[in-house]
Amino acid sequence: MHIVVCLKQVPRDNSVKINPDLSINADGIEKIINLFDEYAIEEGLVWNEKHGGKVTVLSMGSGEWVEQMRRALAMGASDALLLKDSAFANLDTLAAAKVVAAAIKKLGDVDLVLCGRNSTDDESGAFAPALARTLGWAQVTYVGKVLNVDPAAKQLTAERHLETEVETVVASLPAVASVIKDINHPRYPSLLKIKKVAKISPQVWSAADLGVSGLTPTTTISSRVPPPPRPSGEIVDGGDAAAKVKKLVDKLLENQII
Repeated sequence: MHIVVCLKQVPRDNSVKINPDLSINADGIEKIINLFDEYAIEEGLVWNEKHGGKVTVLSMGSGEWVEQMRRALAMGASDALLLKDSAFANLDTLAAAKVVAAAIKKLGDVDLVLCGRNSTDDESGAFAPALARTLGWAQVTYVGKVLNVDPAAKQLTAERHLETEVETVVASLPAVASVIKDINHPRYPSLLKIKKVAKISPQVWSAADLGVSGLTPTTTISSRVPPPPRPSGEIVDGGDAAAKVKKLVDKLLENQII
């Protein structure tokens, strides 16, 4: 069984600056694997340990992303593939999905693609559905528990943890699934494994290798500004406890909170 896990590198925190061209300037901020992608890695490793085969971590970006891919290898992934080309810069979600889909098709033997629910930098949550649509595969989003992966029957059974309910769904393989953080607890790679993969470089595929061209974004960002600061709170004081409670309730009613 071949499982591919899609990775994205993101800034560790959100204290980034916005450049004049509307790109994000995260200079000086540590880069890490997207939080939700770590859960996807762990889930891929769990099912690989049950069924055998291999887990390939796949990422699209620059050479500086290699370090985070090595971390995934230290966690237990079998292979790493980096999609690197100047043509891949500043792509929108749909164009990025087309590039990754081309890579998955070139790999040829992929049974399951796992992604994080969303990336913590752009928060769109649209990559996994776009990838599934481009591949023409089944998609399962908001996966909070994988109940079974049956390579022989070509089926994936999983729970989708939605806001007000939990759905159990059965999807045919190959499929694309996006996972939430409650699905598992990602393992920490040992120092020995980190040292073992320290000099490993992932295989690199370019646009020419994938046979993709004309990657013009269909969606562009027209504006990007930091969110407004939260208004300061108000302290209810004066009188005894009962008077404070009444004042608080009146304030909540006034603002139609209750």
